[in-house]
Amino acid sequence: MMLSVARSSARNRSLLYTKCCRGLSSSAVGNHTSNNESDKIPTNISPIHTSLALSVHFRHPDLGMKDYEILSRATAFLLNVDPPNPEGEAPNQSAASDATSSPSSSTHNSRGLVQKSAFPHLKENRDLRKELLRKQHYSYDPASGPPRLPHQLNWLEFCPTNFRPKVHVVASSHVISPWLWPKYYGQDWLQIVTQEHVRYSLEVWSSNEGLNSSVNVGHDGKLKGEYKPVAKFALNPYPIHHPTEMDLAVIHLKQEEEALKQMMKLGIQPLNLPTAHDFENDDSPVFEAGEKVLFQGFEVYEANMTDQETVSGTDIAKKEEDDERVFHPYSSLGNLTFASPDRFLSQTKGGPLPEGLCGGPVIQIPASGKNGKQTPMNIRGVVEGIVPTNHDNPQIAGHASFIPSYRIREFVDFAEKIMLEQIIDSDLFKRCVDMKEQKNNTRGTVYGDDGNILDSEDDDDEPADPKLLAGIEGTGDSYNTPQLDREFQDIVSSLHEKHSPEEVDAILATVERERKEVAEILEKEGGDVDDVIERVRRKTYEEKEKLMKEIMDEMTGQSKKS
Repeated sequence: MMLSVARSSARNRSLLYTKCCRGLSSSAVGNHTSNNESDKIPTNISPIHTSLALSVHFRHPDLGMKDYEILSRATAFLLNVDPPNPEGEAPNQSAASDATSSPSSSTHNSRGLVQKSAFPHLKENRDLRKELLRKQHYSYDPASGPPRLPHQLNWLEFCPTNFRPKVHVVASSHVISPWLWPKYYGQDWLQIVTQEHVRYSLEVWSSNEGLNSSVNVGHDGKLKGEYKPVAKFALNPYPIHHPTEMDLAVIHLKQEEEALKQMMKLGIQPLNLPTAHDFENDDSPVFEAGEKVLFQGFEVYEANMTDQETVSGTDIAKKEEDDERVFHPYSSLGNLTFASPDRFLSQTKGGPLPEGLCGGPVIQIPASGKNGKQTPMNIRGVVEGIVPTNHDNPQIAGHASFIPSYRIREFVDFAEKIMLEQIIDSDLFKRCVDMKEQKNNTRGTVYGDDGNILDSEDDDDEPADPKLLAGIEGTGDSYNTPQLDREFQDIVSSLHEKHSPEEVDAILATVERERKEVAEILEKEGGDVDDVIERVRRKTYEEKEKLMKEIMDEMTGQSKKS
C-alpha cells in the first residue's frame, strides 16, 4: 500500500512507500518441500476476474484541501456471504461459475471480456427456470447453499437476501483506514484524518486488446499486455475492522444489486470462504508445506514522470500531480513454507510481492468438477505483506505473508453478527443467537454459556406402551446400545465421523424428541405411521420458518405488535 503525504502549506506531494509487513522471528521457519513446478495450474484464473482495484480518497479542510485526493491504493476482492450451492454454482451469482470455467465454455475469457455464443438464450432460459423453481415457495430470496441445521448457518443467512448484502468487499484495514495504523505511518497530519474525510471506490480493469482476446495467465508476476479501467463502483463509508488489530476489514457496495449485475457482466468472480461448520468438520491438514496457492491482485507503481512533464501547466497536469500511481494486474504462484496460528508464509514464483497486493486474495487451487468445470474458488487467506528482503533469516526473506482462511472466517462471523444485530429487531436477534448457539430447548439438548448440557425437561409423560415404543426405538445414551438395530448404528457411527460431538448430540436429541411425539400421537390418535412421522418432521422446521417470517415482516414493517 502507498500513502500520499499531504502538506497544508504547499500543494506539492511526496509519496511514502511501505511494505505492509510485520517483523518475524528469525527462528520462525518450518521445514518445507517443493512440489513439481510442472503440476498443472489453471491458466484461466485471472486477477482481473478475482480482484478489484481499491482507491481511498480524502479531503480535510484543515489541510487546505478543496478537492478529494488519493490517500491510499491497494487490492480488494468480493467474498460471497452465502456458501456455494450443491450444484457448485456460486450463490445468487450465476455468472460467477462461468468466470472460472474453461475458455471454451465460459461467457468471459481470462481477461474479463465477454465471449459470444450462438445460443445465449438457451442458457438464460435454463438459469431463469432454475431460479424461478428455487424461489417459488419464498416471499423473498432465500439464502442459498446446501441444506443445513440452523446452528450451521452463517449469521447473515438468518436474514433474507433482500435486506442484507450478498457480498463483502474484503481489504486490508491499514489501506481502508490508515490513521488507525500509526505504527505503519509516522505522519502527524494523518492523525487528524477520520472516517468522515474519506470515500472509497473499486475499479474493474480489463485488457486494451478488445473483445474475444484471450491470454494464458502464467502466474509468474505482472500480467503481460496493457490494461485499463472499464468501470468504477462506489462503496459505503462504513467499514468494519478486525477487533484485535489483525490487518483485515470488510466494506460494502453502494447500490449492490445493480453494481453486482454490471460486475458479473464484466467477468468479476466473487470468491468463497468455508463456513465455521466446514472448518470444524474438515479432517484435512490446516497447513501442508509445499501446497500451491495463487496470489492475485494489482501492483501499484509510479507512472512515467517524463510523460507528466510534457503536459506541465495544463489542467490535466494539475490532476495528475496529485496521483501518479497506476494499477496493473498481478498473479503469482506460491508454495507454502511456514505456518503460525495467525500467519502463513509462502515463497512466490514472481519474486517478492510488489506494492499494492495487500488485501488481495490468496486462492486455493480449484479442483476439476463435473464436466471438467472448475469447482467454486475458495480463498486460502488474505495478503498481509512480505517478510523484509533483508531479514536475518534468508530462508524466509522476501516470502509473502498472509492471514489464513480460518482467521478470516472468525472475523467475517464477527462482522456479520454485528450487521445482523443492526438489521433486525433485538428480540429476533436474540432468538437467532439462541438458534445459532443451540440454546433453543424446542430443538433438543440445551447448552449453557459454559458449553455444558443443561437438565432436560421431565420425561414422565412418555408413552408407556412397550410394543409401541419398540416399534419406534431410535436413540439412547450411547450410539452403540442394544436397542439400536444394525442399520441405525451405522448411520449414527457415520454421524460421529463427520460431525462434532455437539452436533451429533443435537441431531440425536431432535430424533429423540420426534420419536416421543410420534409415539404420543399414535397412542392418542392412531393413524398411519408414515403420515405421523411426516407430520412430526414437518413440525421440526416450523420454528425456523416462523422466525424467518418474523424477520421478513420486521424488514417490511409488517410485524404485528402484540
